[in-house]
Amino acid sequence: MLSKSTHARHRRRAVISCLFGLVVFSIGVRAESRYEVVPLHPGYEFGTEKALILDTVAGHLWVWIESPSVGDRDGGRYIIYQGQVVPGREMGDIILQQRWPPEKEK
Repeated sequence: MLSKSTHARHRRRAVISCLFGLVVFSIGVRAESRYEVVPLHPGYEFGTEKALILDTVAGHLWVWIESPSVGDRDGGRYIIYQGQVVPGREMGDIILQQRWPPEKEK
């Protein structure tokens, strides 16, 4: 039979071990869910892979593109930074607008 002090010590160790495990697990879950990846339509290019990468904590966006070499065209892998998403005040707010004139016909 274990004494009360030995039993209390074992119980304390078990509780501390469980708490430590929960902390480690929650840190791991948080790290895994920071980035979300959404596959994008490859368009009409042969074999091109595209994905949108979102940093769910800071709001940064990237586009990842990978294309194979085809014929005499080089292939490659690119990560292109798209900017940072910022919240609006209400639904439908235009956060950033870029304009350029239409091309003139020659």
